[in-house]
Amino acid sequence: MEVETEAEAPPPELAAVLEHATLMAKQLPSAADSSQLLQIHAALHAAHHRLSLFLSHHPPPQPENSVSSAVGGEPMQMEDDEEEQNSRAAVEKVAWRMRECFIQNKRPKRHLSPSAEQRRSFEDEADAAPEEFDPLRTKLRALELIQQFHA
Repeated sequence: MEVETEAEAPPPELAAVLEHATLMAKQLPSAADSSQLLQIHAALHAAHHRLSLFLSHHPPPQPENSVSSAVGGEPMQMEDDEEEQNSRAAVEKVAWRMRECFIQNKRPKRHLSPSAEQRRSFEDEADAAPEEFDPLRTKLRALELIQQFHA
């Protein structure tokens, strides 16, 4: 069996049909008559049909890789596995780093007013040790709220 080293030349009728279709396509801008447009369409359709037939009988050649053609493709598969493992490792590394990150607000928090800080300290003390009801403390809190909102 003979191995082809060069691509097979297209049949002469295919070349003639393609040349005729090219000439007809060049006449397309100046064609005004409907019969002339039909002739152009028929020529282009015939060229398309002949070219499709030619291409269907001759599948495109497989691109050859120097490593895969020399050894039969197995080293390429191993390289793909190595690349896949490297990419997985990179993804896992990024995911691990993302776990350590947290979303930070762009706008800094506003500082609390002194009275709010006092209230917070009072609340912390109240949470630490439950106290009995203190009417004076309640009265002072109420007066502070009135002053804060109505003054």
